[in-house]
Amino acid sequence: MKANRFVIFILIGTFAMTMGGCGLISGTIDNISNVVGLTGTGTVIAKRSQIRSSYAVVAADLLEVKRGDKLDVLESEEFEKVKWYRVRAHDDDQTEGWIESQNVITDALLTKSRELAEKDKTMQAQATGQLRAASNLRLDSEQKDENVLFKLDNGSTFDIIEWRYVPRVQDAAEIAKKKNE
Repeated sequence: MKANRFVIFILIGTFAMTMGGCGLISGTIDNISNVVGLTGTGTVIAKRSQIRSSYAVVAADLLEVKRGDKLDVLESEEFEKVKWYRVRAHDDDQTEGWIESQNVITDALLTKSRELAEKDKTMQAQATGQLRAASNLRLDSEQKDENVLFKLDNGSTFDIIEWRYVPRVQDAAEIAKKKNE
């Protein structure tokens, strides 16, 4: 009888921790994911892209993926100022290889962009703009790789709903240097 109560207590406790968003359960799941080599998932946003054997220039193409294909993101690496993801495709062979990060949006980044879109959906456009050079579309004004949603092509048009001046990183260093003089 006492054993049955103990089992029921454990089940209720586990259920409560899971439903309450307890970090213990999610942390355990994250640790299991890391052990089996899965750090996240992503979706291909390029019309077409290649999963390659490495991020070297002479790497072999292993698999062509198309916009909307889901990938498991296993790790990331920066090579010659280009960020790459090591991924596992959801094909029959479970192909693993490397793809440029600009061709994939991670689910975490997609969630952040949806939250931003929801927050800003009622804002009116102040103006329309057109890019004169390819540029990164970012979640906010900080110039960090983690904020890049994807690269916009030269000539892309967009609505401006809010703006602020953010000095380039080198300009900010020069400004700080002048203040100290």
